[in-house]
Amino acid sequence: MPYYRYDPASVLENSSALLYWDRTIITDRYITANRPDIVVVDRSVRCVVIVDITIPHDDNLVKAEKEKVSKYLDLVHEITAMWNVESTVVVPIVVSVNGLLAKSEKDLKKLSLGCWVKSQIQKAEVPVAREFKSPASGRWMFFL
Repeated sequence: MPYYRYDPASVLENSSALLYWDRTIITDRYITANRPDIVVVDRSVRCVVIVDITIPHDDNLVKAEKEKVSKYLDLVHEITAMWNVESTVVVPIVVSVNGLLAKSEKDLKKLSLGCWVKSQIQKAEVPVAREFKSPASGRWMFFL
């Protein structure tokens, strides 16, 4: 059962912003990593923010963050050129299975989100970390 049930539309738009949720970005040239979790186009300042969320093991926080940034470099260049924007940045949201956040303060500020979001992310992650499938038995294990 999900922590929070919400089924967003794949495109949300108003006069100043456009948001793509889990949608393939069509580009002029072939790019393998062309489906980030969230893409926000701020029309007022002509910038694009690519948000990608990952949940690695605690030991792989830094590695996962670097992989997310490098994964979308080609897409960043294509979006900047095709959509005629000033800048395109990748903001990885990396939360470990135990609720640790990698450099989240800086990245959440890029998204203009307050520090309260950090605690909400951690609260949402902890119940997920308590439930996993045991590789040895193939059964679901629950920790309380």
